[in-house]
Amino acid sequence: MKLFTSLTTSIIALTISTAALAGTQSPHSVGIQLGGGNMEYKGEEGEAYGTSYLFYNYKFAPFYSVEVGLLGGTDTDWDCKERSGEWKCYSDDDRHDLFELAADDLELSAVVVALKTDLSLSKRNKLYAKAGLSYYNYEIELNKTKIADEDGVGFMLEGGWEYRWDMGIGMNAGLQYHKMDDLKSSTLNVGISYAF
Repeated sequence: MKLFTSLTTSIIALTISTAALAGTQSPHSVGIQLGGGNMEYKGEEGEAYGTSYLFYNYKFAPFYSVEVGLLGGTDTDWDCKERSGEWKCYSDDDRHDLFELAADDLELSAVVVALKTDLSLSKRNKLYAKAGLSYYNYEIELNKTKIADEDGVGFMLEGGWEYRWDMGIGMNAGLQYHKMDDLKSSTLNVGISYAF
């Protein structure tokens, strides 16, 4: 009889806890954001700039999450054309004056660790803000010759809006600012994520 009572109590407790968890959203999510904006290097405006940001987010409290992401970026001043059956890519700007330097290419990569907080507007809508540190590396080149090759620790800020459906798929739009010593970027991002 004791075994039956213990087993019944365990099953009821498990059922109640499973039902309670089913009503909450998963704390884990992954996503990708694509963005575009502008850059500034040593106070000089740069060309148009494109980014991709792949991230994992863990919600450890009702309004707080920790996020780890990989950021990649490049200037977008390139044109690709097919010639004699092969695709060739060239700079659109023959002046080579990225950041008022004799340069025609910028490549950026960074690992980001951020704290994210959100404010619910409704069941599916919320505003969010992120602040974090990044370990970055960027290269500025002219005709594949490096002019600058910098790495270090910078910081990132982002604020925006997110919408998540009951099935776990979400979308977001936000503004991101990233400072990496002499290089700064400001981008408008749109993304998709999945909570699992």
